[in-house]
Amino acid sequence: MLALAAACLGACAAQLPPVTKLVNDRQITTRSVSASAYEHASRAFLYEEEERWQDAAAELQRALVFDDESPELQAHLAEIFMRMGRLSDADAAIRASFKIEVTADGLTAEAHLRQAQGDVVGAVQSLRQAVGKVDFADEPDTAEAVYLELAEGQILALEVPGAASTLADLCQREPASLSGHMHLMAVAWALGDMGQSEAQLRQTVSQEPNHIEALTALAWLLAAQGRNDEARRAFREALDRGEGSLDIAAAYARFLVGLGDNKAAEQLADDLVSPLAGSDSESLAGSIELERSAHRLDRALALVKKAQDAGVADDAKTRLTLTAAALLKEKDQSDEAVATLVAVPKTSPRYFEASLRAAELLRDQGKTSEAARLAESAAAAAGDNAGQKLDAAIALAFIDEKRGDAVMATRRLEELRASQPDQAHLILSLAMIEERRGAWQHALDLVEPLIKKKPNSVEVLNFWGFVAADHGHDLDKARRRLQAAAALEPGTGAVLDSLGWVSFRAGQLDKAGIFLEQAGRLDLADPEILSHLGDLYAKRSEPERAAAAYRKALSHKPEERLRRRLEESLAGIESQRAAGR
Repeated sequence: MLALAAACLGACAAQLPPVTKLVNDRQITTRSVSASAYEHASRAFLYEEEERWQDAAAELQRALVFDDESPELQAHLAEIFMRMGRLSDADAAIRASFKIEVTADGLTAEAHLRQAQGDVVGAVQSLRQAVGKVDFADEPDTAEAVYLELAEGQILALEVPGAASTLADLCQREPASLSGHMHLMAVAWALGDMGQSEAQLRQTVSQEPNHIEALTALAWLLAAQGRNDEARRAFREALDRGEGSLDIAAAYARFLVGLGDNKAAEQLADDLVSPLAGSDSESLAGSIELERSAHRLDRALALVKKAQDAGVADDAKTRLTLTAAALLKEKDQSDEAVATLVAVPKTSPRYFEASLRAAELLRDQGKTSEAARLAESAAAAAGDNAGQKLDAAIALAFIDEKRGDAVMATRRLEELRASQPDQAHLILSLAMIEERRGAWQHALDLVEPLIKKKPNSVEVLNFWGFVAADHGHDLDKARRRLQAAAALEPGTGAVLDSLGWVSFRAGQLDKAGIFLEQAGRLDLADPEILSHLGDLYAKRSEPERAAAAYRKALSHKPEERLRRRLEESLAGIESQRAAGR
């Protein structure tokens, strides 16, 4: 915090004499700092840490009374104004900063303002200028931050190959930049450059052997490519370096179960789940998740019961009830899961959540009348809670759709959209229903404003990209949006599947194979991903592999529309076999 204050005030009050000092054998001239300006700026940064934006802005403005010649201070004030939604004030502060001197801080603030205004292309232009203002020899941390900002801005502007070039430049200029290597890994993966992605992870681990995020990402990257022995070693190293972290162990167990090596996953759980698990809150969640990942659902349920019997607080006990219901659902005991959820009393603060989860389970079972009653009960319990009322309405819309009344579902959500036009969850839910009932172009139009408002939303980018690809619409834009989503959230099976699907629809089977097969290895039980794999193999004239993928997809109980498509595809392959083709 003090360093930040010094940086912002390093060019302070013109009436005080200049100060010279040697930095890396170079003479640097700065201006003296007024004690009063320093005091107010320091207090502002303390308020900022506490997210007291109004107080922080007021203190920065007081600092500027004593030092009106600091462009960095004006730029930082602009950032605070943006936190408060005061965009016009932020713009004025940026102009004041530029009037003193055009700096990297000012240009970065201008980029953030342009992003907030929906101008992602303009933001990149500002950040390109900012890159020209930094010097790794003088301020390596600042230079690294500006390069990373530019790369992120390029991703949001759908210039993913450009982001790769920026990050490669950063890593060349500052080889010790771990953030640079990790970001370049993500962008390279999104572009399908697996060699580059792996090289960046190994460089990160070489420089920092205890970089757990890099070790875990490397394990999943290897798993995605089917290099299972290497992935095992990477997971084991991550686990050792992470001192037996239950989160890493759960990821490793999921990988092992995916390979069909349940015995190794169970042994992992035996080694790490303490006999005392359930008696202390810190290890409880991790132990339950590890047992769950190892597919020992009965043991996970036993841990839940042990904790509930240990006399935990009522709210904690209810949270455990929700966990128990999820585990029962995974055991295909949906009736028991519903009974567990509806047993949560109306007096519990978790009643709303429990009721909606039970309604969802009943909906999926086709018991739409019971589901609607529960969702309506939850809506009544929401009272004046706008967020909960919205969630209940969305749940009711999905129930309408399930019972065959998509018109009622869309009408319900359209009425809500009229009064809440900026609710992303509402709009995306409406778009999903519209797409499923065939109005896919309207679905794309619905989410377009969401992308402009929040260009870093992986969920929205993936939805638009996949739907567009599925209907052969603007495949170039779909690919670029999906590349951005993959760069923002590397190694996500659903996004990799969408990237593969857009290449498949474009007739680029080699590229499609890279991403679809990776998605299939990372999400082994997703019927839609498996269906896309089947389509890929069928297109490549590999009927045996295609049929196996379709059958596996059907074994995972896909929703009705997908199930029919899978059965038709499988029947087509079998009829070709019968005809001797």
